[in-house]
Amino acid sequence: MLNRNPVLNNKPKDFIVWDPKYRVGIPVIDAQHEHLVKLCNEFYMSLLKNNDSEGYQKLVKETLQTCLDYAGTHFREEERLMTASKFDGYRQHKASHEAFTEKCKITWLGIDKLPVAEAIKFAHFLRDWIHNHIAHEDRLYIPALVEFLKKNTSKTE
Repeated sequence: MLNRNPVLNNKPKDFIVWDPKYRVGIPVIDAQHEHLVKLCNEFYMSLLKNNDSEGYQKLVKETLQTCLDYAGTHFREEERLMTASKFDGYRQHKASHEAFTEKCKITWLGIDKLPVAEAIKFAHFLRDWIHNHIAHEDRLYIPALVEFLKKNTSKTE
């Protein structure tokens, strides 16, 4: 469930609220998705800190870097699983990962010059992308992966 109003009564709320409906049923992927949501929340919260304070830009850049590094780790794991399960939509899914990564790299390179309002727009892009990717695109490879895991689990038992 997305939280469209992250600041209520001057008390910060999570930008993205993890919802069990995001689960795809593959424990390693679910744990990674939940961690990505947490990192996106941390990035957003870093943007809400006083942007006049010393070290603000460094905090924002480091928080975004952590988020992007983990996204890369997650994408490699998803792609490994899609390849192993021979998912037909692998190329398209990988292209989605690559487009996301490229946009994020460009933003990261200029984040220290980006006005706070634009950085918050980028946080909205992250939130929306994570939500759409987990809720829709990732669900496409799950049947192939579940079938692959069933076949390979029964062989080893």
